[in-house]
Amino acid sequence: MRPGVVRDWVVEWRARKYRDPVEKLAFLRRVARKGAPKRQFRLPLYLIPVLLVLLSGVNRVETVTNVNAGLPHKPPVANANRAGNPADSFNPVWVVEDGKDFETYSNGLRIENRFLSPNAARSYVVFRNGIAGERRSKPAGIIFHTSESPLAPFISERNAQLTRIGQGLLEYVSQRKAYHFVIDRFGRVFRIVPETDFANHAGNSIWAHNADVYVNLNHSFLGVSFEAQTKEIEIGNYLNSSQVNSGHLLVEMLVGKYNIPLGNCITHAQVSIDPQAMTIGYHYDGAGDFPFQQLGVPDNYALPIPSLYVFGFDFDSRFLMYSGSRLWTGMRLSEQRLRQDAESKGISVELHKENLRKQYWSSIDSLKHLGIIREN
Repeated sequence: MRPGVVRDWVVEWRARKYRDPVEKLAFLRRVARKGAPKRQFRLPLYLIPVLLVLLSGVNRVETVTNVNAGLPHKPPVANANRAGNPADSFNPVWVVEDGKDFETYSNGLRIENRFLSPNAARSYVVFRNGIAGERRSKPAGIIFHTSESPLAPFISERNAQLTRIGQGLLEYVSQRKAYHFVIDRFGRVFRIVPETDFANHAGNSIWAHNADVYVNLNHSFLGVSFEAQTKEIEIGNYLNSSQVNSGHLLVEMLVGKYNIPLGNCITHAQVSIDPQAMTIGYHYDGAGDFPFQQLGVPDNYALPIPSLYVFGFDFDSRFLMYSGSRLWTGMRLSEQRLRQDAESKGISVELHKENLRKQYWSSIDSLKHLGIIREN
């Protein structure tokens, strides 16, 4: 039996007695403060053969230079109130050189195109008041991921090994068209899927900005993945300075080019859902300690989580324990809004959530009817 299973079951059993969602959240926060379980990383079976090859022997030493490193950070965005004004947050960025296998930009960003893997053109609809609107093709936001792939110690003696592991990751995600961009351990930025196409990065997911509601974000949002593991947060070794610096340059370019609202620059954990269990946080990458402000984005953990108040999804104790206090602000706001909406309709929170969940499945039916593939 997985360690912590009994404890998780007991916590969930006790949490169910709380009818009020805000009281339930407060209870789970108290439990989390008493001691969160250690994260356990499980290497996917399909990566085990790859790992064995990558970790075998060091045949040569390769020197890799991060062309995006060493540049000064821009001042971070001060707060979430500027989340809808991307033009005020960054300087204009333009293409300086467009080579065969790379691009360079005026802010110092360099994007490698050697692993480019075109996909089908992006096409999605936005829901407003439960109704599917017009089709769109421009990226609406950015989802930050971590690759959760094998890592080697980030030291010069392991340079060749680090390079081989990164090469293996890039080949893997290119074959599966998994992200739009990957930022490797050296801070190099690789375009995997063109921004004009969709990538298989978000899966079952929900987000909202102002009146726009997005369901299943592979088409509507760009996927940016850092070569990293979530469990490294515990030992203070999550994203290195080169990755953060390159991430800032990439975000600056994408936000300006596509006029992306800063409130739509969020992590995978904030949008990921499990439709069968009707819970949030099916994926945990970016659940806590993501360096939003170092990338020039507000602390978007403070934003309400749309899956909770738009479609009545729930959360469990494990998600709270993995996310830490950073996500609690947005979750508390979501639960408060859910309760206020129920009160304004004169119905219980449980009935209100039941109605919202019907709207979610109705939106999925709309996507199927429109011929938009539901990603898994």
